[in-house]
Amino acid sequence: MTMQTDKKESGALWPVLLSVFLFSACVWCGWLIYAKHAEMTQEAEAQKVKYQKLQEEAENLRKLLRLSPCEAKEQYIKAISTIEENIAVHKKMPLRHNTGLDVPDSSPSVADIENACVFIIGFPDNNRLVTGTGFFIAPGYVLTNRHVVDKSDEIFVTSKALGQPAIGRVVAKSRNRGQDYALVSIDLPKNAHIATLPFSSTVSRTEKVGAWGYPNIIGKNDPGYARLLKGKDFTAVPELSYTEGVVSAILERKPPVIIHTAPISPGNSGGPLLNANGQVIGINTMISLDDSSFRQASVALASADLLNFLKQNGIDIQE
Repeated sequence: MTMQTDKKESGALWPVLLSVFLFSACVWCGWLIYAKHAEMTQEAEAQKVKYQKLQEEAENLRKLLRLSPCEAKEQYIKAISTIEENIAVHKKMPLRHNTGLDVPDSSPSVADIENACVFIIGFPDNNRLVTGTGFFIAPGYVLTNRHVVDKSDEIFVTSKALGQPAIGRVVAKSRNRGQDYALVSIDLPKNAHIATLPFSSTVSRTEKVGAWGYPNIIGKNDPGYARLLKGKDFTAVPELSYTEGVVSAILERKPPVIIHTAPISPGNSGGPLLNANGQVIGINTMISLDDSSFRQASVALASADLLNFLKQNGIDIQE
């Protein structure tokens, strides 16, 4: 009797267990359907907002394209001024100071380098723009090539670390033959998270180097670069580009010149040349072309002379 009762009770449990399983499966399926529906709804709303933003940007672009070069330039100035009016800027630092940039215990990361480099737009006249690269050597001070900013009354500086574009003012330029340096002062936005890079005046032939900057050859395929230069989106920031190579030769000129194989092109001017430890050993300035052999050499001015220029203008950087 006991065995038969146990079998009956065991047999009675199976329908209950099956019902519980089917109910759980229905609840799970219902939750999946609900979650998928919610995800699709959220995505549809995001696409709608994105489409509306694109429509607004397209209309702004159409308006900008109808402007003359002078009027387009004024739009840049007005946009930057509006941004700066809505943020609290830091009190301007005196130019003469010691930055205290001792070489860190570890090499700077890629994020540090990205936070140090900036994209520069200059207006040498009303018919064209000049773009280049710069990098922070102290809070509120950017170093670049003189030829990038030489004839521009207004200079716009932007990067992901700044968060929005800012107006730059040239506070010092190199005067000696062969030098190509300019020091730019900018008001840092309140939420900027910039970085500065360590320097080294030591450089050796065959050592590995990296060039960082915003070359036009990359920028012309970059949506952010196009939106910014066309006035479509003043908050857009181009992507920072990296190339690597080795030091081919060190020419003992005044100032000393580093010839290297890291590819650079227009737009790289003013960007840092870093060694394998992430230290600035030079500033990329130009390319040298050989028409007969179709060879190209990248040219940077060595940091030893660069540090002297900065010291003469009140920026004392410790190696």
